[in-house]
Amino acid sequence: MSRQPAYQTVAAALREQILQGDYQPGQRLPGELELGEHFGVSRNTVRSALDRLTAANLVHRRRGSGTFVAEGNGISHSLGSLRSLTQIITDLGLEPGIGMLELAVDPDPPPEVSGFFAPGVLWRLRRVRTASGRHFALMDSWLPDHIGRSLDPRRLAQVQSLYRVLSEDCQVTVAEATETIHADAAGEDEAHALTVPLGTPVLVMRRWTYDPNGRPIEYAESAARGDLYRYVIKLRV
Repeated sequence: MSRQPAYQTVAAALREQILQGDYQPGQRLPGELELGEHFGVSRNTVRSALDRLTAANLVHRRRGSGTFVAEGNGISHSLGSLRSLTQIITDLGLEPGIGMLELAVDPDPPPEVSGFFAPGVLWRLRRVRTASGRHFALMDSWLPDHIGRSLDPRRLAQVQSLYRVLSEDCQVTVAEATETIHADAAGEDEAHALTVPLGTPVLVMRRWTYDPNGRPIEYAESAARGDLYRYVIKLRV
């Protein structure tokens, strides 16, 4: 087994310290030189580790002031960032997983799904996503026939990232997407999948995904636990 890169080791150690409360939200982390001395690594390695935590919205940097712990410590995702949940979980230093995976032709897709694609057979991919063993999102993805019948559930379970499988196995490139977010209460499916009581607050995300030529390739609907998942909006003047 290959060794984990040093920056990943440092990022994982800092993440654990933050989640354990060694560093509180809003608190400034030690400087890069101090962290380098503590972990016995170079300043560039520390910087790469902090880049990883920044991408995961676990910390943020203030120019001239340093690096600070972000508010909250759940799974987070910056608006405008088209990344898979597998990438987001990995960037946080958590272990991505799939608690359940089903792939089958959907004989009666919802109207918003059938209206997005050209007439034809549609497949539904249902997954329960986990982070270090904790269930946090129920994900449904609908795909056109030429993509759905090309997917191997065993490969999906191994790789976990649908977008990576689409790229490597189906030669389909995800180029852009439109996404909506709203709060809702967990229904029976969501409560069972997320192991929470009926009516628990969840964030519902709907995504319309296109290839570089503007052709629809995925409609996705996900429900994530409101206490574990959050979106981050970065605003600049």
